[in-house]
Order: sequence, then C-alpha cells, then structure tokens
Amino acid sequence: MSEKNKALVRGFLESFSSGDIDACKAMMADNHIFHFPLADAPMDRDNHAGAMGVFKEAIPDLKFEIHDQVSEGDKVVTRFSATGTFTNEFQGLAPSGEAIEFSGINIAQFKDGKTIEEWDAFDTMAVMGQLGAIHTHH
Repeated sequence: MSEKNKALVRGFLESFSSGDIDACKAMMADNHIFHFPLADAPMDRDNHAGAMGVFKEAIPDLKFEIHDQVSEGDKVVTRFSATGTFTNEFQGLAPSGEAIEFSGINIAQFKDGKTIEEWDAFDTMAVMGQLGAIHTHH
C-alpha cells in the first residue's frame, strides 16, 4: 500500500506540473481537506483545485522535483522543490518574469486510493518575496 500511495503522490505532482488540474482533482476524495500555510482556513477539494489552477496559471512552467518520500500507514511524506517563471498575474501581483524556486514538505493521507487530507509546509516568506508580495533583502 505504501508504494502505491507514494506513486499516487508522484502522479499528482506530475499532473500539477503538466497543468492537468482535473487529474489532480480526480485524485482527491470528495471530502478532501487541504491545509495550506497561506490560506486562512483549510480548503475543500474544489478550493484546493482552484488554488492550484491559479498558481499554475501565474507560473505556467511550474515543475516539481521529489527528493525524498517516506510512507507509513495511510500517510506519505514528500520533500520536494518547485521551480518556474512568474509570467502571469497572481492575485493582483504583476508578473516579474523572474524565476522562482522553493522547497517544501507535503504530507498526504489516503483512503481508497485518494487523498483525504493534505498538509503543506514551505518557506512562505521566500515564495511571497519572489512573487513581489513582500520586500526582501538580498
């Protein structure tokens, strides 16, 4: 089961990278809950998929690379990095045309081959700085 769930996470990130948000949404259970560090509250399946679409639109060449995966029971922990170019508007922020890069950890919990709950953790300040939402010193 753990290898199957790790493969599901890999497929999810590959679909996100390729822009197939519908495929990502299909991998989420109807009662899916997503805990995202930049959101005020947990997101349901539709809001999670919508947020993914908005982010992918802003960074069309967004790609994920998996560095480590650990699975225990019904959960998979994935350490990843993401890269891309901020070429389209994102939540009122003008595109910079600059490359972005960040790394993070995702924990996905599965039931019947679909994610029922996810938690993301990453350097939100670095991401917001790269998007121009906050001023950072170099």
